[in-house]
Amino acid sequence: MADYQIFSDGACDIGFEKAAELNIQLIPFYVSIDHENYHKEILEISLEDYFRFMTEEKGYPKTSLPSIQDYIDAFRPALEAGKDVICLTMTRSLTASQESAMTAKSMLEEDFPNAKIYVINSWVATGAQMLMLMEMARMQKNGKSLEEVLAYVEKARADARIHFMVGDLSYLEVGGRIGKLATLSGGLLKIKPIIILKDGEIGVGGVCRARKKGLIQIADVTKKHFKETGEDPSHYIATPGTNTIWDDMDDFYEKMKEAAPGMEFLPPFQIGATISSHTGPGTTGFCFVKKYEYYGF
Repeated sequence: MADYQIFSDGACDIGFEKAAELNIQLIPFYVSIDHENYHKEILEISLEDYFRFMTEEKGYPKTSLPSIQDYIDAFRPALEAGKDVICLTMTRSLTASQESAMTAKSMLEEDFPNAKIYVINSWVATGAQMLMLMEMARMQKNGKSLEEVLAYVEKARADARIHFMVGDLSYLEVGGRIGKLATLSGGLLKIKPIIILKDGEIGVGGVCRARKKGLIQIADVTKKHFKETGEDPSHYIATPGTNTIWDDMDDFYEKMKEAAPGMEFLPPFQIGATISSHTGPGTTGFCFVKKYEYYGF
């Protein structure tokens, strides 16, 4: 296995167990349900408790990014062991996690001047960030160099996509993340926007009022993507995700298989607290990333 350590912030939603299996180290975000005390996601507050607060108490949680010290504490043991570091972060358009990691990098380079420390903006988040990490780990296992992994991420992030339905637009508004979706607000908070996250930016792919129609729209947006780009779905790995509603995920899974024939599908995953704090309960989406072999590595 190539001698470098892969890191990611917790927005990837890969989970600590799977991350450990793939030799990926996570730096979690912080979550607060009382807006005063912040706890590390999963490590100090369970997703079960978090989503109970969101759905039963109708609360609006807050998040905080990993601190500079969190990144220093994570990176330092790998550097002391003589390893280089590559860290994948959630898109800068949604968080300043990359800035924290970059500051930690600058500080650690004073102590480890010969080390290579790379902090990469993934341009995505949640499941797409997870899939990218899994490909990076597979490259490492197959003996690919750090430079090859870096080159892969540069290419893959441009082709990676998340197509998802916001569960509750009010969470984006309360969290101050409504941004380009502001035109959908103003008394229309009952609608469910279909969001496309690409190239690090969010855009609107459609709107609906009913969840069932929204899931169909996600499939249609995905089918349209491959038709317009000419890309081969079989070159991609994908996973559907949801946070609080699971009873229609089997049907959604089959819809997405029909929309992207030949694509490798992983089981559905749970969208975590970092993203859900801004998108609300009922958020559901589809994430896909191109496999490294199809870039010639």
